[in-house]
Amino acid sequence: MKKILKVLIVDKLHDSFNFHFSNNKIEYTYAFDWKDSKILNQIQNFDGLILRSRFVIDETFLNHTKDLLFIARVGSGTDGIDKKLLAKNNIELLTAPEGNRNAVTEHTLGLIFSVLNNFKKSQNQLTHFEWKREENRGIELTGKTVGIIGYGNVGRLLSKKLNALGCEVLVFDKRNKKQDDFAKIVTLKELQQKAQIVSIHIPLDDDINGENKNFHFVDATFFKNFENPIFFFNTSRGEVVNTEALLKYLKNGKIKGAGLDVLENEKLKTFTEIQKRQFEELMNMENVILTPHVAGWTFESYENLNKVLGQKINEFVEEYFTRNDN
Repeated sequence: MKKILKVLIVDKLHDSFNFHFSNNKIEYTYAFDWKDSKILNQIQNFDGLILRSRFVIDETFLNHTKDLLFIARVGSGTDGIDKKLLAKNNIELLTAPEGNRNAVTEHTLGLIFSVLNNFKKSQNQLTHFEWKREENRGIELTGKTVGIIGYGNVGRLLSKKLNALGCEVLVFDKRNKKQDDFAKIVTLKELQQKAQIVSIHIPLDDDINGENKNFHFVDATFFKNFENPIFFFNTSRGEVVNTEALLKYLKNGKIKGAGLDVLENEKLKTFTEIQKRQFEELMNMENVILTPHVAGWTFESYENLNKVLGQKINEFVEEYFTRNDN
């Protein structure tokens, strides 16, 4: 039996992770300055891997490994990681969605307040020395019916904060999450009948239906089925939303405003002509606010993500040695 587990770290971590180095059952090796080829050549000598998104974890990558026990991702999502393949190879996947849920929640609220109160439009007018009060009259969040799609770490915390602000919160989740005091679990149809504001909090990959089954979950039919005009917000994954459908309903007024922290393609220099046109249209709309995938990217969340992940790694290692000592 192994006396110590060797763990390779291929991306830079916050200093808060360092306190976990005291675990004498783990030997950490920093490799963030290694070339990818060196990492692939050396990964077979390690029991664990810590990364953000440097590698796609697929069959090609795993062919370079030998006795890998776990992969730990510094983040909440699992994009680019073949979870079924990991399970097949008995490799544990550790993530830290608890670490940035407050950051994402606060950013979502920030987008909601900004769109409802015309921050972008009024700011643009002021840069042209225009002082227009009446056409920038805002809409209050209190008393509104908010629909949340996805009731995981972020969805639950957001519903708690919205409830405190005096909102009625309706939630649709494929897994029929347990009812709590902050929101009412409903069908998608009921949410579409009653919601005035909609916020998306689902992963791109889906444990129920398989990888990427939430791709374009939000499409033209999704928007068409709402009885009321809505404000729309997405701080989950860009590919969950069909951008062309979003633009269509922004233009016809069914969507009164939108806040997006994510795009279908976030590598701006690789835009197709269609993606460039979509991006420019969104940027030019006074009722749309875009941010560069920073909802979970606060100073506090950077520290918390590493703390949470470090704790989970320690727990995994302790359980591993306890299990194999017996």
